[in-house]
Amino acid sequence: MNRHAWFLKLGLTTNPTIVTRLINDYVYYPTPSLLSQAHQLFDEVPSKDTPLWNSLISAYTRFNHPHKALQLFSLMIHQHHPTSQPNHFVFATVARAIASYPEKLQLGLAIHAHVTKSGFIPNNVVLETALLHMYSKCCLVNRARKLFDEMPHRNWVAWNAMMACYVQNGMEFRGLELFYRMKCCELNMPNEFIVTTVLAGCVWAQDLIFGLQVHGYAIVSGFESNCVKLISNMYFHCGDVSSAERILNGVEGNATSKLIMIRGYAFNQRYQHVMNYVASENDIARLFEVDYTIILPLLTACAKLCLLKVGKQLHGLFITSSSFYHSCDTLEDGAIIGSALIDMYIKCGNFGEARKVFHTWLTAQHIFLWNSMISGYIYNNLIEDARILFEEMPEKNVVSWTSIISGYVQNGMPQEGLNLLVKMYSNEDRLRVEGNCLTIVVGLAACRDLTDLERGKQLHSKLIRTLTNADINNVAVGTALVDLYSKSGNLKYAQTAFDLMLEKNVAAWTSIITCYAVHGFGFRALEIFQQMMEMDVEPNEVTFVSVLNACSHCGLVGEGLQYFKLMREKYKLIPEEDHYTCLIDMLGRVGRLEDAWCLLEEIEDLEMSKGCSTGTVWTAMLGACKLHGNVELGRRVAKKMLESEKEDTTTYVTLSSVYAAAGMWNEAYGVRESWRKVDNVNRKPGLSRICTDLLVS
Repeated sequence: MNRHAWFLKLGLTTNPTIVTRLINDYVYYPTPSLLSQAHQLFDEVPSKDTPLWNSLISAYTRFNHPHKALQLFSLMIHQHHPTSQPNHFVFATVARAIASYPEKLQLGLAIHAHVTKSGFIPNNVVLETALLHMYSKCCLVNRARKLFDEMPHRNWVAWNAMMACYVQNGMEFRGLELFYRMKCCELNMPNEFIVTTVLAGCVWAQDLIFGLQVHGYAIVSGFESNCVKLISNMYFHCGDVSSAERILNGVEGNATSKLIMIRGYAFNQRYQHVMNYVASENDIARLFEVDYTIILPLLTACAKLCLLKVGKQLHGLFITSSSFYHSCDTLEDGAIIGSALIDMYIKCGNFGEARKVFHTWLTAQHIFLWNSMISGYIYNNLIEDARILFEEMPEKNVVSWTSIISGYVQNGMPQEGLNLLVKMYSNEDRLRVEGNCLTIVVGLAACRDLTDLERGKQLHSKLIRTLTNADINNVAVGTALVDLYSKSGNLKYAQTAFDLMLEKNVAAWTSIITCYAVHGFGFRALEIFQQMMEMDVEPNEVTFVSVLNACSHCGLVGEGLQYFKLMREKYKLIPEEDHYTCLIDMLGRVGRLEDAWCLLEEIEDLEMSKGCSTGTVWTAMLGACKLHGNVELGRRVAKKMLESEKEDTTTYVTLSSVYAAAGMWNEAYGVRESWRKVDNVNRKPGLSRICTDLLVS
């Protein structure tokens, strides 16, 4: 550099002040060679002062070499020279280095104690904010908040650091509360950097209402133009696609806005919108050069829409647009993209191309690729092929085990799934893998399908021992426990598991409502449904099936019809076969057969939304005729079922029982004779299961 040559000519390159300035010039551009030259300059100074030490420590920290920065700090404190003692700037820089190197947290704690004892803090907002950032990156949120609360003075940077701490550590709502406190309680006006952090919190929390308020603040404060992409991203992640599109109007030519648009559509499962947007884009290869990971949502859209030809074009374009092996920053990035390609080819039905990607995508087959192939086989119900590939894996992680166990459970083989779960924990190959929450959920589902309460309890005990509070904090685990105990008939345990859950989503509420409904406690099920609505949890179609079922068993016809109306008018849910079946059963139980028949005719006219089966609806009507001995109506129903080819074993057996109950034995005999002559009737044998052996051999 010209300045360096000039100082060298003047003989000033051993002056610490001059060298500090030169180091700052060298590290302005982040290249390793310039950093190495800066370090050589530093070594040539015989008498180093504090600013000189800090300039190089800061340079290594900025270049993401925290270990080098900490080595320099160690050398500095062992100098014992009065002109090179660390000041608050040095300690702040070291704290930032430790934030990038959490393994050295103990050093950070020692520095915090030292600066407190030495009087650097409180009243030094730069150092306090650096320590706060260090605790944030080391996931010590409570320590960070304690330090924040003890700060006598806070600037924008400190407020932003604390909000970012919450957002980055999965406590978004606490970050949003802090923003509210800053603006509305302490009357500090956030700057655009704080708005950026809070928008990220709204994204992770998917809090549209708060996001709208932050957007409004950005408009009145003049920050909107600087935060357009973040605001649109917030709307996409909160499900308000139209607002996101409106925000991005006028910046469509920008590559970053295009990436946001594609990812936003994919996040909201608007895969056709993704394809339409890409089709209108003239230079898709340019987007790959800006951010090659954009291929992931594009491949997802192709997989969901079964667009094999488009997927192949994207595959080829990705390889040719820029050198693939130089595009991916890490081996893991390449494996993730390879997994997405395998998933796309398998879901489009092309196993040959999927296997080709599996064998040739990377020089060494990454575990991600193995897991994707196993998941693909399971997706296509090829469980034996998945098992063969699983046994060939050189290395298995928790995803591998969970996938294959889940495959067996999904394919009606829960016992084999449980046997694999036992093998995973048995350490047979000295490669013990600890299951995660999803593994436990799959295991509980297997126990549920086997009605194996004892082994379910054992799995619950292991969950409590190894995954602290997972049954309380993880809604999927809590719901699986409710489902297990419900299906096993232990309503007390099911209610306890439900009560212990800190967060309850619609699936959890539906599970406990179903628990009471199927066991004949209809009034209790309806009480819980009322609690659910009071908690502003929106029910779904499955919830209303359980509610209508509860009304049917309790004889609450008026209430059942009101809930059916509520489902259609308030929640805008389209009734399906199960809902109508519950209604017919409810009317039939109380003898309102004519009303049930009228409803049946209405359902037939609607054709259950374009060809949806109505077999169980007619079966429920036939059962009601049997219950009340209405032979004539039973005959009409059975005739209708036979004409529409909805017959099965139940049709013939139930109609025969209707005749027998009325003493019409000849007619009953005739129905059974007709049944024997029909070849295409599926005669399913009855099945019941009990658990007699609690040990796995």
